[in-house]
Amino acid sequence: MTLFALLKGNTTFKDIFAWMTFNKENEILKRIFEKEEINIPSRSTLHTLLINTDNNALEAVFREYFLDYILQKSIAIDGKWLNGSDVNGQYTQESHKAMLNILDKDIKIVFAHKFLDKDKRSEITALQEILGDDKLFSNDGQIFSFDALLTQSSILNTIDAHGNKYIAKLKNNQKNLKQKAIQTMAIFDTPSDIYDDRDGYLNENNKRVTRSLSENHFQI
Repeated sequence: MTLFALLKGNTTFKDIFAWMTFNKENEILKRIFEKEEINIPSRSTLHTLLINTDNNALEAVFREYFLDYILQKSIAIDGKWLNGSDVNGQYTQESHKAMLNILDKDIKIVFAHKFLDKDKRSEITALQEILGDDKLFSNDGQIFSFDALLTQSSILNTIDAHGNKYIAKLKNNQKNLKQKAIQTMAIFDTPSDIYDDRDGYLNENNKRVTRSLSENHFQI
């Protein structure tokens, strides 16, 4: 009921409880929950339930549910800010909340998420954790697409180890990186060769970015 309330734009405990109370006789919801009667907890009990809900446990249930609806062949990955995640600071002390989204491009369903905690977890480490879920990412022939930020050696090697493929795009606004990729590919003798120039991949903020490039993965 809480998830449906959130989808309808109710983002405070007060509004969620009011929406649930108003809709407890809704026949559609009764059919969804397979209940003849929907019992709503008290407002204080609802508050206690929500603040003690484990995000990872809820996410595990979410992923398990959608496994029957997705193809897991073409997968897009991207991080997004959550609109409304800073409402009165009820759900987080941060100004906003970000989430890494995993989309089945064929079915158009986001079937997995990972919260991006400020100063604790980046998109890179979040994706590394998600790739450890063998139920989602163990099928031979899966194709991943993501932005340049996620073209890290550890991520690409993990995808390779599962027997999958990825598309890592280099755009014209990343001219230095694109040129380095072209030069790197020119020295390949076999598709399995790997070239890694750690000091050569510094971005505009002088942060070290390590990328291993292989001929059969990159298309310029």
